[in-house]
Amino acid sequence: MQVSEQYFKAISRFILFLALAVAIGYITGTILFCIIFLLSALVLWYTFNLIRLSDWLTSKKNLYPPSSNGLWSDVFDGIYRLQRKNRQRRKELGQVLKRFRDGAEALPDAAVVVEDTGQIIWCNRLARNVFGLRWPEDGGLLVTNLLRYPDFIEHFNKNSVSNDFVDEPILIPSPVHRDNIIEVRMVPYALGQLLILGRDVTQTQRVNQMRKDFIANVSHELRTPLTVLQGYLEMMQDPDMAQALPGTKAVDMMSDQTTRMFSLVNQLLLLSRIEANQDNIYENIIDVPHLLSLIEKEAVQLNADRGHTIRFYIEKDLFMHGIEDELRSAFTNLVKNAIRYTPSNGEIIVSWQLENEQAVFKVSDNGDGIEPHHLSRLTERFYRIDKARSRATGGSGLGLSIVKHVLAHHKSQLEISSEVGEGSCFWFSFPSELIVKKKKPARLSA
Repeated sequence: MQVSEQYFKAISRFILFLALAVAIGYITGTILFCIIFLLSALVLWYTFNLIRLSDWLTSKKNLYPPSSNGLWSDVFDGIYRLQRKNRQRRKELGQVLKRFRDGAEALPDAAVVVEDTGQIIWCNRLARNVFGLRWPEDGGLLVTNLLRYPDFIEHFNKNSVSNDFVDEPILIPSPVHRDNIIEVRMVPYALGQLLILGRDVTQTQRVNQMRKDFIANVSHELRTPLTVLQGYLEMMQDPDMAQALPGTKAVDMMSDQTTRMFSLVNQLLLLSRIEANQDNIYENIIDVPHLLSLIEKEAVQLNADRGHTIRFYIEKDLFMHGIEDELRSAFTNLVKNAIRYTPSNGEIIVSWQLENEQAVFKVSDNGDGIEPHHLSRLTERFYRIDKARSRATGGSGLGLSIVKHVLAHHKSQLEISSEVGEGSCFWFSFPSELIVKKKKPARLSA
C-alpha cells in the first residue's frame, strides 16, 4: 500500500471517529467531553501500540510482529518486511565474507592486509607459517616491527608513501626457518591499505642455483680437456714445435683427455636417461647376487694398485624387481667411490642383506671420512669435497647424483653416515614389495 493511501485512510478514520463523537456529544449535550474522550482513547491506543512495538524490537524471542489494526498493522508489517530483507542481506553478506575468507585461506601465498601506516588488519593461515605472524594477537601491530629486514622495510616505505607501486618482488630470509627464502610482493588493496603476499621460493632458488652451477661445472669440465687438445694441436701445426714435441706423450695426453670427455658426456647422457625413464620396475626380476659378483670382479681390477681389503657379503637368494642397468650403475658407483677415495691399504665392506623385511645394500670403508656440512650436498651434480683429489682419481662429480635418481625410480633413497678420521657408510634399502626370494645354492664370497 502506498504512503498516500495510508495517510488518506488514517485521516478518514480520524474524521469518522471525530464526527461520531460530535454526534454523540450533540445528542447528549456533552460535545467537549466526547471529543476529549475520543482524543484520550486515541492517545492510549497509540501509546499501547508504541509499547508493543518497543517490546517487539527489543525482544529476541519473537521474530514475528504483533497483530494490530489499521495504520499500526501497516507499521508492524512494514518493519517486519524490512527486518526480513536485512536478515537476508546479512546472510548474503556473510556468505560472501565466508567465500572471501575461504578463498584467501586457499591462496598458495601468504596474504597480509595492512594499513598504509603498517598496522596489520588481517592475515590468512599461511601467513602465520611463512611470516610467523600470530592472529588475532598481532592485529593492529606494525608489520615493520615484526619483519625487521632492511630490504622489506625499505620496500614497504616506497609502496606506502607513493602511488606508483614497485612491482618487483624482494627476497628476505624466512622469520620461521632461517635457511628458507621468502619472495615478498606488495599490491594495492583497498583505499589506504596494502596487500602483502609472501611465497616460499627456497626450492626454486636452489634449483636455479643448481642449474647455474651445472652449466658452469659442465663448461669447466669440458674446457680443461679441450684446452689440452687445442694446445697440442696448435703445437703440431707449428713445424718447429712439432719436431720437438714427443709424439707418444702428446698422443697419450690427448687420448686421456678425450677419454675423460667421453666419460663425462656418457655420464650426463646416462643421468638424463635415468631422469626421463618411465619404465615399469615390476616387469623384470633382477638377479642382484649375480650382478654384484660381476661388480666384485671389476672392483678387484680397479683395486689392483690401491691395496684395499675388499669383502663382499651377499645373500644369494635375495632378488628384486627393477631395471638392471640402473641398479648396476648405482651399485657400481658406490663401490668405485669407496675404492677411489679410501687411502691405500684400507678396508671396504660391501653387503647385500635382508634386514627388517627390506633389501639393504651397504658400502662402508675406513677412509678419511666426510665433514657433516658436506653430507647434504653430496648428491648434487658436480659437487666435490676436494676438487683436486676428485680429478686426480678420475671422478666427475656425477656418480652420487646418478645413484640418487636410480633410487628415486626404485622407491628408495641414499643414506650417508660419516665421521672424520673414522670412515664412511653409504647405504640404501628397497621396500618389501620389490623383494623376490629365490632359492639358490648358498655361496659366500669374501
